Amino acid sequence: MKRISLSGSVVFIAVLVIVMGTAVSAGISLGLIKDSLKPAQQVKAATVAQSADRLVLHLLDQGVPLGRFGRMDQVLASRLKGHADLEYLAIYQPDQNRILYQAQADTTALLPPVTSLMMAEKQFALYRYPLMQNGQQIAEIWVGFDPGFMAQVFEEIGYDIATILVVTLLLAMELLMFITTYHIKTPMLGIHTMLDKVAEKDLREVVYFPGKDELSHLGNRVAAAMGSMTTRLRNVALGNGYQLPEGEPRRVGLTRLSFVRPPLFLVIFSESMSLSFFPAYVNALYEPIAGLSPTMVVGLPISVFMLVWALSLPVAGQWSDSVGRKKAFMVGAGLTAVGLLLTAWCDNLWQLLIVRSITAVGYGVVFITAQGYVTDNTTVENRTRGMAMFLSGFFSGSLCGAAIGGILSDRIGFEATFMLSATLSLVSAVFVMQFFEAKEKDPDAPPPAVLSFSDFTTLLTDKYFLLITFLSAIPAKLLLTGFLYYAGPVYLNELGANQSSVGRILMAYGLAIVLISPLSAWLGDRLKNKSAFIMFGGGLSALALFAVYLIPGVYGMFTGVLLLGVAHGVGVSPQLSLLTEKVKLKNGLTLGKTIGIFRLTERIGNIAGPLVAATLISFMGFQNSFLWLSSGVAASLILLVVLYSMFRSMDQRQLQEV
Repeated sequence: MKRISLSGSVVFIAVLVIVMGTAVSAGISLGLIKDSLKPAQQVKAATVAQSADRLVLHLLDQGVPLGRFGRMDQVLASRLKGHADLEYLAIYQPDQNRILYQAQADTTALLPPVTSLMMAEKQFALYRYPLMQNGQQIAEIWVGFDPGFMAQVFEEIGYDIATILVVTLLLAMELLMFITTYHIKTPMLGIHTMLDKVAEKDLREVVYFPGKDELSHLGNRVAAAMGSMTTRLRNVALGNGYQLPEGEPRRVGLTRLSFVRPPLFLVIFSESMSLSFFPAYVNALYEPIAGLSPTMVVGLPISVFMLVWALSLPVAGQWSDSVGRKKAFMVGAGLTAVGLLLTAWCDNLWQLLIVRSITAVGYGVVFITAQGYVTDNTTVENRTRGMAMFLSGFFSGSLCGAAIGGILSDRIGFEATFMLSATLSLVSAVFVMQFFEAKEKDPDAPPPAVLSFSDFTTLLTDKYFLLITFLSAIPAKLLLTGFLYYAGPVYLNELGANQSSVGRILMAYGLAIVLISPLSAWLGDRLKNKSAFIMFGGGLSALALFAVYLIPGVYGMFTGVLLLGVAHGVGVSPQLSLLTEKVKLKNGLTLGKTIGIFRLTERIGNIAGPLVAATLISFMGFQNSFLWLSSGVAASLILLVVLYSMFRSMDQRQLQEV
């Protein structure tokens, strides 16, 4: 039986304590909220009754008899407007046992007029207040609420608390994984590496430990001891058997793949906070543009963001290679923060397009830098798992941001949420400044490869590149932006869902990615059949959109989002691995160039997604649009299966002939 590592045990115990603590806290909070809802409704009912009371007494003071108030029903109806929970308001005369005036909300317009107290108490959560004049009761004011409204509010708050619990757990795990890696795994690995070097009689390098914990102090003492040992051995004959440096031993830092995950998580979290409400925010700034339908205008900022992001990737990648990952990440996070802050202050659509372009450049720099960091610290054998870790961190931040952003926007507004997201992006820059080690440039290393036109022509004539990119990667990205980022939030808003509900539903996609992607990557590396995973993911994607078509409403949307998350968790990570296996590197084409051109080309799907979805919705409505998107993905999958099988057969025949 495999033993759990020390760091794994620390994370498990800490997460268990956090889960238990937050569960108890959530239970207590729900109890307090439930106890406070009824008094809050009573206070509102009393306020409404006092308002009606003052109006009636004023009319009586003017000499108007109680039963002769003109248009009183319409006046009472006006008092109901703007209150989702308030459904009934009436003035009842007890001595004559009759309702003098009454009004019902539009939501209950189909119900028959109330004729008795028993009927009113059956239909509404009713509060009765005496109407007094000169110390005598002359009437009663009835205030009726939707009987299911309190339960609905309590349920909504319960969902929000559950969402916060999930996000808290994910945040805690991200933080704990970094802490155990930085303070336990990395120092122990560094000490182990140095002792192995001593056993091999190699004293040319020592490891530098920047931490302030006990293991880091121990590591630095081992490094100092190796330095002293080097000095002594240089003066004795025994030194001939050791590999000694010419001067002091070279100090090297230990870089771990997981170091990039926390700052990446924060940047993605900050940008994703607007996912659930961004179409609604754009709609508030809507301005007609000739030749574009309203739905296309709302989708335009998303497409512009994706276009600028795509165009920034090649330049950002080369710049990141030249200045180093640390500086590039800090600049990218800073630009993202500036863009998010300016987004909160936009007054019109054109300003929004400009500031979203600034955000996209920063986002692109962070994205390509983090991806380059993963490539720097992985090999061909474990790159799929490295990319899965990258995607897992990416979508973990995305799901947390979408969920929390939806809740916050309902409570503090769109602008304040953007400002908070800008702050989080700046925090990621500070994190990188504190914990990233700036790598020394190798003077013998070749200069970064520069993309040329021949690189594009080489790849765009490669059958496997065309197959994987245009029939798998681009459709996946098209669904991501067109369905998840654009059509999903707009559709849910049309159904009457609030931003918190939209955020919770979008959260299902990221949660599925986080849970499925590492398992899929592990299986992909073991089974050595990446094409099967890509095809299975494509089939699930088509099924996800078909589920939304088949089950109209919130539940269908949730099912579709969850299935799409599973599909992308299974099928997206293996795309790059299969591509690097199948594409032939020739005519000066390198692995780095191949990855860069692939990432750039697949952004066609990101850019086209909102525009395609908006066009379909404009012409045929939501449900038929989902059917067409599902059919398009299914068609691309069938073509992918047929052509891939054909190409493999051709390759096998060529090998046999050779």
